[in-house]
Formats: sequence, structure tokens, C-alpha cells
Amino acid sequence: MKIKKSIPKLLEKLHIAFWRSRNVKFPSTVCLKDILNFLEGVGIGNDSTMLVHSSWNALNSGNFCVADLIQALIDAVGTKGTLLMPAFPHRSFQVNNSIFDINKTPSAGGLVSEAFRRFPGVDRSINLNHSVCAIGPMAKFLTKDHHLSQTPWDEMSPYYRLKEVEDAWIIGLGVGHHLKVATSLHCVESILQKEILFYKRLFENTIEYKYIDSNDREGNHIYKSRAGFFFPPKVSKFFTSSELIETVIKGLELYAIRADLLINKSLDLGRKGKTMYVWPIPWKWYFK
Repeated sequence: MKIKKSIPKLLEKLHIAFWRSRNVKFPSTVCLKDILNFLEGVGIGNDSTMLVHSSWNALNSGNFCVADLIQALIDAVGTKGTLLMPAFPHRSFQVNNSIFDINKTPSAGGLVSEAFRRFPGVDRSINLNHSVCAIGPMAKFLTKDHHLSQTPWDEMSPYYRLKEVEDAWIIGLGVGHHLKVATSLHCVESILQKEILFYKRLFENTIEYKYIDSNDREGNHIYKSRAGFFFPPKVSKFFTSSELIETVIKGLELYAIRADLLINKSLDLGRKGKTMYVWPIPWKWYFK
């Protein structure tokens, strides 16, 4: 019994160590041109939609500032394209009876994400757990219903709705390879928790909070809170090099993958019991 109780604690320590390993001690020497060439090379153009995960620790080469990067990313998708970034609050906010202010609650998704949140013309989804900021023609469609979601990554979320947008991509700038940071992977448990016991077990608790929207109107939202520990490389190995494009440019790790491919293939794998989760243990009988 003691051994059984100690397993989650051990996994929690490994989980924390895994996320800490994302920190890059020595920044790259990358230039904006290098990043833009990569985006163009994978097929991102003037009408693309792009969800960007980033780490300024890795990006801060001294060759550009945060505002320069954001503007370059906006220019990369053009006036017909849409740029998104996660803007989730700090974990200390993500408890019952919190207040999420769409205009004031800061993003804990990194320096680039917080700067993007403050960028003129950016829309933000209302979600205490995993809010998203977006700018462009598809911004409102992607963000408008997040406060109606039962889980942070279900059909009402920007993360899942990316699969419904033509030419939508998920990009990683300095956040590692093997889908270590790819939030749309959580669409798997959010969608499949309605049909498969294993994923249902991940959502046994709920959080209720108050939000203040962009017009200073108050509302309430209740969502299912996810538990468990995961290791994304368990899933990334099923994607080919042409599907999950990974490279290193001047010390900066970059990746790109089409959103519909990532979500649809991950859902298919999830139904077959191939999951990124290590705890709870994904026993085969949970997927029948």
C-alpha cells in the first residue's frame, strides 16, 4: 500500500523535472530571418493560421526584441492569416473562486505570450485554465466560446477548433522537440473522456470561477480539472518526420505540425490506447 501511494509522488517529481528541463541556459544566435525562413519553408503563408509556443530564454539571441518577433510572426501570416499564443494564468490562479479578468489577468505562458496579450487588436479567450490570445480574421471564431467549455481543450476551445481552420499550424520556437510543448495534445483526453473510461478518470474534479469580459461584464464558468502525469514523446514517436517537422537553427529548436493532423491522429491513437499519459497507468482494459 505504501509503495502504491509513493508512485504518484515519484511521478510528480519526475514531471516537475521534465518541465524544468525545458529551460535553456544558453540562448541561441538565431535571427528573425532564420525563423521566417523556417516558417516559409514548412508552408506557412499569407493566409495561414498559426498557434505559437515559445520560450524567450531560447529565443533571446540579442538580435531582436520581443515586439520585433511578434510583429514578424504577424507579418508571416499576413492580413488574411491569424496568429495565436497560449495565455494561461499562473497555477496559483487556477483554483475555485478565482477571478479571471480578460484584460488584466497576466499570462504565465512566457514573456512572448504576455507581450502578445498586450498587443493592440488581440482577442483573448475566457478560460481560467488555458486561455488563448489571437489576432486576425479567425481570432473571434477560435476564442469566443472558451468560457462555455466543459474541459479547457474540448470542442469549444481554440485548441480543438484549430482543426476546423484551413491551413492551421502548431509551431514551437525554443520549447523543445517531440511535442514536449503542444497544448492541442490535450484535446485527446478532453474529447475522449466522453467515451473511454481512462480519460474520464482524468477529470474527476471541477473548478468554478468568476470572469470579467472585455466589456466589464461578470460571468461564471465551471470546468473539469485534469489530473495525471504525461510524457508527450510517447505519442510523438508515431508521427513521421514529414508530419512532425523538427530542426535546430543556430542553437534554436523549432518544430511545426499541421493542427488537423496533430489532433486527428492523436485522437485515433488515443482510441487505441496509445496515450502520452504515464499516470494513471493506461491499462488496456480502460480503453475497451
